[in-house]
Amino acid sequence: MPLRAGNFRANETDYTDYVNSMAAAMDAELNALLLLDGMPGLNVDDNDREVRARRRLFVAIARGVVRHMKEQETAFRITLPLPGSPVVTPVLQV
Repeated sequence: MPLRAGNFRANETDYTDYVNSMAAAMDAELNALLLLDGMPGLNVDDNDREVRARRRLFVAIARGVVRHMKEQETAFRITLPLPGSPVVTPVLQV
């Protein structure tokens, strides 16, 4: 499954390209941290322009992360164990 940064559509209340994306995960984690600290949770009203502005920031960050990872894809190496080897856990080098 490819990484999904997230995106917006022209219809400001259509978040189809945002749902289940990296940006949506960032939004959810910020909300969780606010609640953990006893602060008010985030507004999630899809009709609120401030919600879209916050989500736009997360979409921009996620797009930058995904683009950077793609541009640096040679920095990631996955080493799989040899068949018959007692080690069964793949190793990821970054």
